Amino acid sequence: MKNSLLLVLLLCIGSFANAQESFRIIAKPPASLKWGQSYQLKAKVAHNFTTEKTGGITCTLLNAKTHKPVDGWFINIFPFQYFTTIANTPFETEFSFTVPHQYKGSFEIILVAQADQIKDSVHYLVATHK
Repeated sequence: MKNSLLLVLLLCIGSFANAQESFRIIAKPPASLKWGQSYQLKAKVAHNFTTEKTGGITCTLLNAKTHKPVDGWFINIFPFQYFTTIANTPFETEFSFTVPHQYKGSFEIILVAQADQIKDSVHYLVATHK
């Protein structure tokens, strides 16, 4: 009986610890970019994982008016990147793209990171100008 209770308690503690795992994407894109300007968006992912986890982070670029992808037009060459975490150690990654000449309007940047069932996403709006 005691062993059963101890096993249940340990399983509950393990489930609670896993439920508390999280991560957060931190990025600071510019408010606006010029036509033809290349940019490297740096994204930092902070987490509290105590074990190694493998996952992926994506950068999607959308036309702000139509919400349709513009990744190819912006030459977003590496929109998906894999990562493996180190216990309690944040990591950084970069996404490079170029604003097309004469692109009119704003575009959206959506970053989504996921490892196992743990996920975070951020959304930014960037204006373009001559």
